[in-house]
Amino acid sequence: MSLQNQFKKFNENIRLSATKLDELREKRNKILDKLRADEDLPSFEEFGQGSYRMGTEVKPIDKDYDIDVGLRFNVNKNDYEDPLTLKKQIRDILKNYTDYGAQIKTPCVTITYKKDGETAYHIDIVTYTYEDKENKESQLYLAKGKEFAKAENIKWEVADPLGLINEIENRFRGEDKEQYKRIIRYLKRWKNLNFSSDGNNEVPGIGITLLAYNLFSPSKEYDYLEEKYVYNDLNALIDFITKVKSKFILKYDLESSESKYSISLDLPVQPYTDVFSKMTLNQMNNFRNKICKLYDDLIIVKDEVDIIEQCKKLNQIFGDDFEIPEKKDESKTQKNFIPPSSASGIK
Repeated sequence: MSLQNQFKKFNENIRLSATKLDELREKRNKILDKLRADEDLPSFEEFGQGSYRMGTEVKPIDKDYDIDVGLRFNVNKNDYEDPLTLKKQIRDILKNYTDYGAQIKTPCVTITYKKDGETAYHIDIVTYTYEDKENKESQLYLAKGKEFAKAENIKWEVADPLGLINEIENRFRGEDKEQYKRIIRYLKRWKNLNFSSDGNNEVPGIGITLLAYNLFSPSKEYDYLEEKYVYNDLNALIDFITKVKSKFILKYDLESSESKYSISLDLPVQPYTDVFSKMTLNQMNNFRNKICKLYDDLIIVKDEVDIIEQCKKLNQIFGDDFEIPEKKDESKTQKNFIPPSSASGIK
């Protein structure tokens, strides 16, 4: 038994199962077949996007499963003065497809399914057009906006969804990449446990992913028994959270006449928007407070020499998907344990 193995079990426990992914893919493919069969809808090429495509998905706790599908329509953006035209066509084609129908949202069209009488999962269809449909390397535009929104909130926005996927996926290679994805999943699960999903209270998932893209460093240590270097997810997580803390800066809040912490982080591709821009200063300050608490809790875990006690604390942090070993597995003091020194970078 090792703490690293417990982290790996946790990683598998919070990932979407192959069965669930297959179910989502089947529903997606049927939707795409129905859209392609409509004679009035322009042709398109689909691609996966979001955490499903990047392999950083986690099982939801208090909301339904989802999968994001991008559609690149073989049309020019300038042929559609109204960015909602294609989204309305998609909505109308699918409005009676499920009991919940289809709903136009700001970034997508959402098709929701129910199972056993309750909302089970949804598929988000994201609509793109080309600057020049004859040149598949030309600029893509995202159709943003929903019906009855203010005119300034309905627009074509420059986008590079495939460039974003490539940036995130190619940031690391091999086993470093696997640890990178595990760390993203751990923090996403922590986020889901610690933030309300209402409004903009919840930290955006892309924000967690881009923090890792910018700040994560692989962590390995030499195992003298195995005579090889092995990955250490606890050290990697502590190092990552330490760097996340440093991203926050103090800003003066005129409303409360107090200084509060804020964070900003731009997409590495067009449109280079700040992924935390929808959070208020209070929400960002709350995010920082919870990150500091997470850091303190992880240091307590690191200082503990008993593996079962470590797992109990990690269970409190990450929920029951972080398993506590049975007593029969024996509570062992970690071999080769070296207490962290005051030079760990923690002030």
